[in-house]
Amino acid sequence: MDLSAARWEGVTPAEREALAKHLAKQLPSGFTFQAIRCFKLAKRQHHVALYQKDNATFALIPGAVASLGYNAERPWRPNPDELESWQDTSKEYGIDKTVQEYIAEVTLRVRRVKFSPFLIETAAVELGWEPIGADDPEVQSILREYGAQRPVEVSHGDVSTRVRRGPEGELIAERSLSCTHADLAARLAAAGFRFPTSDEWEYACGGGAPTLFRWGDHVPCDRYPTDISPAEAAWRRQWVLSAGKLERPAEGFTSDWDCHQQPNAFGLLIASNPYKCELVAEVGITRGGDDGCMICGGTGFFIGWLTLATAYFEEHACKHDPAEPIAHGYTVGRRVLALR
Repeated sequence: MDLSAARWEGVTPAEREALAKHLAKQLPSGFTFQAIRCFKLAKRQHHVALYQKDNATFALIPGAVASLGYNAERPWRPNPDELESWQDTSKEYGIDKTVQEYIAEVTLRVRRVKFSPFLIETAAVELGWEPIGADDPEVQSILREYGAQRPVEVSHGDVSTRVRRGPEGELIAERSLSCTHADLAARLAAAGFRFPTSDEWEYACGGGAPTLFRWGDHVPCDRYPTDISPAEAAWRRQWVLSAGKLERPAEGFTSDWDCHQQPNAFGLLIASNPYKCELVAEVGITRGGDDGCMICGGTGFFIGWLTLATAYFEEHACKHDPAEPIAHGYTVGRRVLALR
């Protein structure tokens, strides 16, 4: 069955739907065809077949030969806000490089990669947690002390228990598991899945866009990716100065820029929060963030955003000891189903 990008995008809508439905018949039990939707971000657009399995949605990524990596020779120039942010960062941390040189240092170089078609979950989930019952003694202790109106996480040594409300108001209680990247990969393999390879992740993230970020070349340098507006960024600074005592405004904050939180051209929610590092098939490698190190270190807005660049790969942030357990609350992953 030809599921190449050239054929997929070249046929009529009716033929595309027929291909998608034909594929559904060949998928493992539990997969159902959902729809074909057109996703667009910046100048990239794809017709994406979506499939459902249990409560998860998977997107079809057709086979292709694609260019990955960031071309450091392309004529990219920082805008005034980005340049000012970089200059503040480089001065404070003694970085004797231009912003272009720094970007080239922390991104992967251009290469051509051939991909076979695959299905990939449209959203990553936190890993390393197991559900526990509401009658668990630790859960009952949390409910007595904190109630269940807001998410609560309590740690004792290396074990954490967290309680929160689900979308329907149901109580969700979970306990952390001590597990490694390899442990999680083995569990996926036993269920017929795997993590995306690092190259697959990068291709799925960028959707073929040659720009620094999947939405373009620039970012708002008046906040970090974890803030939805300059007002929230200002509040967060005051919150830190107050040692966490400053109350969040009752009216909240209004978002004025959220390209990183929108589905990309493949319909994926991906690389939106630097604190959430995503596991890939290569054990000991993560993509899509830096555990929030740059933000926590106060390194500056532009550098905080750079960790979400499609080709971002700074070794201290993306390479990990395979023998170390994953960091709970900071590690996410998504399933891939390889198609032959």
